[in-house]
Amino acid sequence: MTDSVIFNLMPDFIRARIAAYTLRDWVAEHYAVPALQLDRAMTLTLVQLEHAASRKTFYGYDVSKAPVSLLEPISRYMEALLGGLERQDEREGFPKELARTHQKVIHEFEKLNRLGNKAR
Repeated sequence: MTDSVIFNLMPDFIRARIAAYTLRDWVAEHYAVPALQLDRAMTLTLVQLEHAASRKTFYGYDVSKAPVSLLEPISRYMEALLGGLERQDEREGFPKELARTHQKVIHEFEKLNRLGNKAR
């Protein structure tokens, strides 16, 4: 995956990241689940994002009634990331290249975020 592809995914990722963390809070509030029970490290996993986009579930909870403003950015990022690939059999997981691309996007975002904070 080229750097240009990674950086083209970055705006969609940033919007999806914000939406996913807010959706996590929505689930905690809507289902009266302590936020600590919703592992923050799982929020941006491909499985969580894919389930939010395609199944309208997040952490196993139904989020079909969540605000569209939380679901749409996640769906847009997943569409851009998948780039037309069809989801494989659930047992097989995501293609390795897709998982690597997602990890590279996260890594580049974190790197840019650290650099931005150092500049302040």
